[in-house]
Amino acid sequence: MHNPLLRDVRMDERLRFLRDGVVCLRQIISPEWVRRAQDGVEHEQVMFESGAGEVARQLTVTRRLRWIYDQLFDSDSMAGTPWHQDTSYGLADSHRIVRVWMPVDHVPRETGIEVVRGSHLWKVERGWAGRIEVRDIEANRRAFDIVGYEVDAGDVVAFNYRSLHHAGANVNFSEKRKAFAILYADDRLAWRHRSPLETDGPAWHGGRPILGASMTQEIR
Repeated sequence: MHNPLLRDVRMDERLRFLRDGVVCLRQIISPEWVRRAQDGVEHEQVMFESGAGEVARQLTVTRRLRWIYDQLFDSDSMAGTPWHQDTSYGLADSHRIVRVWMPVDHVPRETGIEVVRGSHLWKVERGWAGRIEVRDIEANRRAFDIVGYEVDAGDVVAFNYRSLHHAGANVNFSEKRKAFAILYADDRLAWRHRSPLETDGPAWHGGRPILGASMTQEIR
């Protein structure tokens, strides 16, 4: 398989991902793929050819990787998403599901992805993280180890599917924010049976799901 990345994931980056549940990989997507994504290349090409899947493969050290679903965030006035954990509403679960967030424009720290470091190892039940409701994390930021990044085209923020995360609202109407958010997983995937109401989680708000979470395709 051809590796289109500018560089491989370093060992210290992989260890940080395993420990913290999140890592920012600077300048790893090639300028060619950034340009193609900016120009509106087919989503399937971004998912399978841009190197986003290779990032997930190297972080999880798995030989068989599957694409689960993707979203495209493309707006100059995008609403933020509240704090949540994807497992609260998702149709699948695994220790090795990776969300690859790939911006193709500059995204300032205050409107980018924020993650509670180490929360992928927590047992978050019914919207509670310890004694604090997940929805109240923003009002109790000092109680959590929150990490976020200012990113540019070519960077990638990758985080564990179980990590508590959110994204700030884009309040600068003169600056667009376009990013792909793609879920990849290994074969140790446990499917869940949930009602449509349970799967309508906050991560779907402000983004446009391209294909359903019940569909998978192997990355070779």
